[in-house]
Amino acid sequence: MVLLSLEAVDFSYGNSFRLEDINLGVERGDFIGIIGPNGSGKSTLIKLMAGYLSPDKGTVCLEGQLLAKLERKAVARKVAVVSQGVQTGFAFTVEEMVRLGRLPHLGRWSNEGPGDAAAVGRALAQTRLEGYRSRLFSRLSGGEAQRVLMAQALAQEPDILLLDEPTTYMDMAFQKEMFSLMARLNHEGITVVAVLHDVNMASLYCKELVAIRQGRILVKGNPGEVITRENIEAIFGTAVAISPHPVTGRPQVTMLP
Repeated sequence: MVLLSLEAVDFSYGNSFRLEDINLGVERGDFIGIIGPNGSGKSTLIKLMAGYLSPDKGTVCLEGQLLAKLERKAVARKVAVVSQGVQTGFAFTVEEMVRLGRLPHLGRWSNEGPGDAAAVGRALAQTRLEGYRSRLFSRLSGGEAQRVLMAQALAQEPDILLLDEPTTYMDMAFQKEMFSLMARLNHEGITVVAVLHDVNMASLYCKELVAIRQGRILVKGNPGEVITRENIEAIFGTAVAISPHPVTGRPQVTMLP
């Protein structure tokens, strides 16, 4: 079943950048990694999928309905977004930040109930933040703050999780933990679409990859189909070697001097 679809989508920021002829269907249970060089349009694509931007041409649909015509709260109950580098001018604790993820489920005059508290608790546990509840969000490291934003998204209990470079600012161990969390959530039924900077980690964990260059989808398919020497050199414009991972056999990229 297609949950989210983009058909013949064009989008431009004036004369400076343009996404062209984007066709992409996200089905229930997908784990899709979006890769490509800086400035290729990866984050813009995520914003279009989230409804933060509207296409100049073409359609973006959520469960067959035009995304632009849906109420934002209704979209937020289905789609959660983790962006990069979110800051707040308020002295929110970690728990308060995560509780913001419950807002789409609350009526205008309703208070949080036991179900909301349980969802927040699960999100904190999933991201290993139980011990951070009372810490100020503004005083966290970049990697810790990114985990809080992930927890906030999980508290929404979404069907689709859209992530824009979720492992930014994280060290190697936390990157592995975050990828493992995404894979586990996907196994539990959440559809995941993530912009990923690390091509090798994307190859190891994602079911499908979409490669973008200069505002166009260059190639899409499973990691073995996308991560080839010819494709990677065309996408990133640099010489590479491709070899199988020693454990999984999935393709891994080595930069050549």
